[in-house]
Amino acid sequence: MHKTLMSLVAIAIGFGWLGTAQAEQPIALKFWTFLPVQGSDPRSTALKGVIDGFNKSQSKYEVSVESINYARIDNTVIQSTAAGQGPDILNVYTDQLSMHAAAKTIVPLDSYLAAMSPAEVEDFLISPNALRIGGHVMALPWEMRVWLLGYRKDLLDNAHQKVPATLDEVANAAAVVSTDQVMGFGMGASTAGLGAQAMETFAPIFWGAGGQMFDDKGNTTINSEAGVKTLSWLGDLVKRNAMKSTVVSMGAEDIQTAFRAGTVGMQIVGSYRVGATRNSPTTGDNFQTTPIPGWTADKPMPARLASQTLTIGTTSKHKDGAWEFIKYYLGTPSQIEFAKAGVLPSKASSYQDPFFGESSQGKEIRGWADYARQRGRMEMTPRDFSRLSEELAKAIQKVILEGMDPKAALDAAATAYNGQRH
Repeated sequence: MHKTLMSLVAIAIGFGWLGTAQAEQPIALKFWTFLPVQGSDPRSTALKGVIDGFNKSQSKYEVSVESINYARIDNTVIQSTAAGQGPDILNVYTDQLSMHAAAKTIVPLDSYLAAMSPAEVEDFLISPNALRIGGHVMALPWEMRVWLLGYRKDLLDNAHQKVPATLDEVANAAAVVSTDQVMGFGMGASTAGLGAQAMETFAPIFWGAGGQMFDDKGNTTINSEAGVKTLSWLGDLVKRNAMKSTVVSMGAEDIQTAFRAGTVGMQIVGSYRVGATRNSPTTGDNFQTTPIPGWTADKPMPARLASQTLTIGTTSKHKDGAWEFIKYYLGTPSQIEFAKAGVLPSKASSYQDPFFGESSQGKEIRGWADYARQRGRMEMTPRDFSRLSEELAKAIQKVILEGMDPKAALDAAATAYNGQRH
């Protein structure tokens, strides 16, 4: 029997059968993203569905996911790429895109974009040109996010407060809602998570006051009159007992936990967080959203836009395979799968799906997209943007905890940030 088996193996090799079997093994592609493929976040379920769908749709490639916390993923990629071990496909947040371009962790997508039809390119709600750095398109958006006023309907109703139409009404309602256990308005004002939520809360209000984040030389101007007006408003929330000083030690996840528990009444929140925050027995339909109220009722607040994007890693040996996966991720079925997890599709054609006209969730997402189209504002941020967010968080902390003058606090933040650029 042993001789017979050996003969069969020899015949198989002679005919190339074993070689063919080996050649048919799919090429492994590594995808690094901030999203986990497991957990309670609806986006995790959607991600798993998209990965499984791609792997089943063809046999040439097989994608595996490595999930890395959003506060660590960028530095991890930079270090791994320097060691020649970066991912094939990388998820990059638009605020960090300049940093990756400067670190050469990603490659331009110009040649792949050129192969797309003009209609496909124009279908993106955030133009690929908005992701152009040094003359090259460095990534494509797979989702769009807009910041909104999120509020607990039950808390406002119990306090006999209507949905605010101005920032002054936000402050008034937050003061009425606040108790020993509840703060009417909350924000993550710590430097945790790169100080991201401090900037996410500050930026749209700052823009609404007429502010510009940077001058022509790339220096920040957060210490302008608009910045002082914005930080003064935030500081006054604490003075009016509409927000508690404990926000200085809270990050974005802490605020979402408190919101789900009913101990925060209102917050400025990214649309991408709504699904996960609402996905709780104590939250559900009590979590409602509305455009961020303006300084005055007749002047709506600009809608801050950002995006999670997909791009190809510099060290990838299978860039064409990475592009095939990106195309699948950007396809309508994938877009709809993420939409059902509360994510805004990045392509206009996706909104033609019946989901957006037949379900309450779909109609809400369409409303967010309309707000983004009408009032949207997006700026390409410098590679050290997270440093500015952290300095801004420190300025907010100084005003809340030390009673520092908002102008002095913002001057210190601007000096610290601008000084390290030179």
